[in-house]
Amino acid sequence: MTLITAIINFKGGVAKTTTTINLGAGLTKLKERVLVIDTDPQGNVGINLQGSEDAVLDAKALTISSLYQDRRIDPQKAIITTPYFDYIPNNLYAYQRTNGLSDYRLLKQIIDKVKHNYDQIIIDTPPYLGLDAINAVYASDNLMLVTDFSKASMTGVQILVSVLDKWHDREISKVFKQKPKSILFTMFQKNTNLHKELIDSVEDSKELGMGIMLKERIPRQLKVVEDGYTGIPTIIANPRTKVALEYKSLAETWQYARNTGEIIGSRYKMNIKK
Repeated sequence: MTLITAIINFKGGVAKTTTTINLGAGLTKLKERVLVIDTDPQGNVGINLQGSEDAVLDAKALTISSLYQDRRIDPQKAIITTPYFDYIPNNLYAYQRTNGLSDYRLLKQIIDKVKHNYDQIIIDTPPYLGLDAINAVYASDNLMLVTDFSKASMTGVQILVSVLDKWHDREISKVFKQKPKSILFTMFQKNTNLHKELIDSVEDSKELGMGIMLKERIPRQLKVVEDGYTGIPTIIANPRTKVALEYKSLAETWQYARNTGEIIGSRYKMNIKK
């Protein structure tokens, strides 16, 4: 089985791309075959990945948006191989290529053509709800809601859940409600009482519809920012740091999920079998 995960939140700056890159690299270290798809027109996966920056700046580069625009293109031609995983880039020219498109099945159709080559597919999404995020929701097997401890980020997740639950297209609303969802907290400070209280309140709530809480907590650490500039995932560049160890654990959780069809959270577990 290929496990397809969409990394999602309405708010930017919560480490969605950092999580995408380090989870992908961690899974590759575990001998999983990994494809990362960047659906964000900002192209942050490529920007933060050594040797992949050119595709973000090249108007002629094949991107996920190119594949949306012209379905005759073989998706294999858009895949870039890196030391950490394969990936399909995106860039700012996406706005021109996707203008007027509304089909939420485009990404799934692309993934269906390549998923036989991969164990794990991870989709990085933009911090807004539009064509890219809707396609990611529809194409994925599960949603990882990444949030920091700010009120704005938590609100972004809650708005996302609320909006998609009541989406005007009933098919999307139905699909979203059925998708298994997990919550990954980032920028965690262990000794902060507010953080602990927030985690407990989310764990205990049955009304938010946000899914199970993952046991991994990604701490706030300057080294992650520095690794972003070097273009090497923290899990590779600094494997003994707390951030890297938490992402290593997350990768192990995701490998286990693919093998068993079950995501193990901090208190609960969740079935994701198709």
